[in-house]
Amino acid sequence: MSRGRRRGTPDRSGVPGPRSEVAAGAALTAAAAAALVWANSPWGSSYRSLWLHPLAIGGRSYGGLVTVQDWVNGALMSVFFLVVGLEVSRERRQGDLADGRTALLPVVGAAGGMAGAALVYTVVNHGSAGSAGWGIPMATDIAFTLGALALLGQRVPPGLRLLLLSLAVADDIGSVVMLAVFYAGRIDAAALAGAAAVGVIMVVVRARWPRPVWPLVVAGVVLWALLAAGGVEPALAGVVVGVLVPGRPAGARAPDGDAPGRDPARRMERGLAPVSAFVVLPLFALANAGIVVRASMLSPAGAGRVFVGVVLARVVGKLFGITLACLVVVRLGWGRLPPGVGWRHLAGGAAVAGIGFTVPLLFAERSFPGNPPLVAAAEVGLLAGSLAAFATGVAILSRARTGGGRGQGGGPIPR
Repeated sequence: MSRGRRRGTPDRSGVPGPRSEVAAGAALTAAAAAALVWANSPWGSSYRSLWLHPLAIGGRSYGGLVTVQDWVNGALMSVFFLVVGLEVSRERRQGDLADGRTALLPVVGAAGGMAGAALVYTVVNHGSAGSAGWGIPMATDIAFTLGALALLGQRVPPGLRLLLLSLAVADDIGSVVMLAVFYAGRIDAAALAGAAAVGVIMVVVRARWPRPVWPLVVAGVVLWALLAAGGVEPALAGVVVGVLVPGRPAGARAPDGDAPGRDPARRMERGLAPVSAFVVLPLFALANAGIVVRASMLSPAGAGRVFVGVVLARVVGKLFGITLACLVVVRLGWGRLPPGVGWRHLAGGAAVAGIGFTVPLLFAERSFPGNPPLVAAAEVGLLAGSLAAFATGVAILSRARTGGGRGQGGGPIPR
């Protein structure tokens, strides 16, 4: 289908090609590196002054949106999550996720990765001052994970990127639920009930009146406001809208040059994907990757074990949790790997899924209220663990490509 497409050019769906993805990954990496250098430079106070500058809008109901950084993560990142939802929806209609057994795999893998990370952390910190932080290493950061995969280029089969994209979405939703249940801060049950009602209305509207799209967008804004008021990650409203935007079904193939206006999802993805990749994600990285590293961070009681627990959980817990969960599901015949993805590819992708900053930082702040040394140890552990997870993923995926990994059917993986 895309065999004749030049590298770096959009395919017929309007989705950017491999060269654009690498450029986006490079932009994200450059922004993250700039944040780290800036935060640890002599001008580090200006970094904190900018991103932690008070920006409270909406009063007490929006207590989770009180700084510039909060608005980048909660509002601007809705655009990124919208694009993610559009991509997942497209693959559900036309791609690998149209197969139910393939679609089940990332959900189970997400659960396995969360459980594996929490278990490893708990083993390291059992009975210590950091024992409450078992939720810190669970969440995968979708943005940084996709950026890392883009930088790996041809080492990553297209099916693996889609698998990890779906896994990260399920992981993010699961982590938000865990945060609300076990690390509850300010939760507004009435607002969340309203958000659930709006979600149901959106599904009904999509089923009965698939066009126009603007009612879904308006309802998505209402859903975002209710999630924010309810104390839940509001950017997830973007995923809901993206999944519900109508698109061309798999059986309705369009000829070359067909007007994108006949496919609202395609048109929206074409318009928003570059904005998400080259504006939203670099700003997200710049606002969140500026972790301050100090030599004395691991000196306080319990800090060392928190650091070690987070690093091992991000690397070992995620790698084995995701891989083993997927292995069980495939062996039982309940799921299957996407075409072109072998077990070494899956293991490498599972290692890369250990990258995470944003939601884990929320867990750290709620795990150790009033204990800044443990929060700082968790932050530097997330940074070190994410770098180690990326390096581990690169090593495994490099061997998978040169070693000729095998697909689930036992044959060579298609190139």
